[in-house]
Amino acid sequence: MMENVMTVVFKEESKTYQALSELKNLRLSEQFTVLEAAIVKKEDGQVQFKDGFSADGAVAGKWITGGLLGSLIGILGGPLGVLLGGSIGSMIGASIAADKLSEDVGMIQATVRQLDEGQLALIAIVQEENMNGLNQVLNPLDPAFMMRREVNEVSAEVNQARQVERELEKEARERMRSQRLEEFKDKAEDIRDRVREQFDKLKQRF
Repeated sequence: MMENVMTVVFKEESKTYQALSELKNLRLSEQFTVLEAAIVKKEDGQVQFKDGFSADGAVAGKWITGGLLGSLIGILGGPLGVLLGGSIGSMIGASIAADKLSEDVGMIQATVRQLDEGQLALIAIVQEENMNGLNQVLNPLDPAFMMRREVNEVSAEVNQARQVERELEKEARERMRSQRLEEFKDKAEDIRDRVREQFDKLKQRF
């Protein structure tokens, strides 16, 4: 048996919700078991949780805050996910075709790279005898992208991403401290003068 994290992007939004429903109904089968599954959506450049289920019946929104799936979605929707999904992510994957993407980058980069604005992705933690069982469920829904990674690989990737986020945050704080505040004072005073002028004009009207 294999424990995998799956990301699937469908061409139609309705197919994503249909896939979630089918995984929920078939979550305990002879060929596969679905532990958790979630739908995320890229809105305003940020990946956000929309819907999901857990095999133990936990309410969606509670279980998503902890564990591997919740951590993965947190990274996707955090500053690193936004960064990788923006211009830097485009440069990273510009020369990688969609059908080769899953072979060349990790789960996080591949997911944010695949999601266009307003698009959905289905992410699930599954145990499989082989890939055929789940593929037979999902392939009729015409997925545009499907990727699997072993649970331990995704966990290591999430830990690495957290470390990168901590380093980025530290660098940002140090840069803000090192820059002289005086460099920005002239612009700030210009804005203050404009605001005062607007107040003066307002007072003259009354």
